[in-house]
Amino acid sequence: MDISKAKFSFQDETHDEKQKPIKIAFLGTRHPHVMYRFAVLDKMGGFEFSGFYEEEDDIATELAKRLPRLPRFSSPKELLDTNPDVVMIHALDPDVPRWARFTINHPAPFKGLFLEKPGAADPADFYKLAEEIEAKRPGLAVELGYEIHYSESLDFARKVIREGVLGDITTARFHGGCPSGAGMDLWQAIPEDLGGIMQTEGCHTLENVIDLFGAPERVVSSIRKLPERPPHPVVGWIPDLFTGTVSTGKFGVGTLLYEDVCSGIMEYPDKTIVLDMTAWEPTEWCNEWAIDVYGTNGSLHVIPDYPVGTLYLREARGSFAAGETKLDTQLPHGTSNVPSCYRRQFKSLFSRVRGISPEDGSCDLQKNVKILKVIDAFYKSAESKQWKDV
Repeated sequence: MDISKAKFSFQDETHDEKQKPIKIAFLGTRHPHVMYRFAVLDKMGGFEFSGFYEEEDDIATELAKRLPRLPRFSSPKELLDTNPDVVMIHALDPDVPRWARFTINHPAPFKGLFLEKPGAADPADFYKLAEEIEAKRPGLAVELGYEIHYSESLDFARKVIREGVLGDITTARFHGGCPSGAGMDLWQAIPEDLGGIMQTEGCHTLENVIDLFGAPERVVSSIRKLPERPPHPVVGWIPDLFTGTVSTGKFGVGTLLYEDVCSGIMEYPDKTIVLDMTAWEPTEWCNEWAIDVYGTNGSLHVIPDYPVGTLYLREARGSFAAGETKLDTQLPHGTSNVPSCYRRQFKSLFSRVRGISPEDGSCDLQKNVKILKVIDAFYKSAESKQWKDV
């Protein structure tokens, strides 16, 4: 993201002058979301930036040029010696646990830790990390980078599900993926990872599943590289941290390091949920991510961004009337509202840092443990061609 060309703004932002600003340190800056999150924080205001540390010198040098308000430190110890309130880790998947362990073992009395999702290359490493964090830093506010949790569409879905207006829910479908070409991104093709889109993007979709319905009892899945096809024009991809999204070039189905598609069935005691992913969506990020829920009294259809929410009820229940109810979006229909998702996620984390529990839940350590256990079961099921317990 080119911050100088960022068009979003938060005109309604207010700050309690009596509250001390939150002090933020960036440890590891290899994931492209670091640029986006800095831009959102910068526009929110009410924060201080301790600075950043990045072990790749070329990346650190360029980042220091692009973000002059974010001081560069020569060692991670010196950065954490500034005693930040929140440490944000935007490393590649294999390095997130390493930097998280370094952080919790440093004596700085920070109160918040932000980890880029999915949190580790190997799910088992994250399970151990979660135990270490909870043992060494009890009460620490931890947030994983699932910003889509904070979409207004997901708020709508949570309200519908929690009011029980759909009647007996028998099935639901969740679709996710990435734009055509984006599967070539470095961050979707890390050799140490379990795989590609099922791990790197499926984690977003599974966060929605688990947030709304909890974890399944068992799963069966298919994770496939498809036969190679001739190259076609891309929607967009990110070749490195600083180039930004490139909408030129051609790639072909079947040429990714990892899977092209994934599908799976998740069994619950009272319902079945299906999930499907593709690395070759024909539209921009999140525009085709979809949630469809079917109950005996109605159905729910949601797209995270551009935000869409449609509810149909046979009879009125809870706070919803019979017939069709559509989500009133904050911005004009067909407009992305992702910056608001990032802002709301920060507000949730910083509220917990200040000792206030969020109303809409959060993306914390134990939720990510559940997400990664389902992901691990998906890959093991695809390999063994058998059902796997979660």
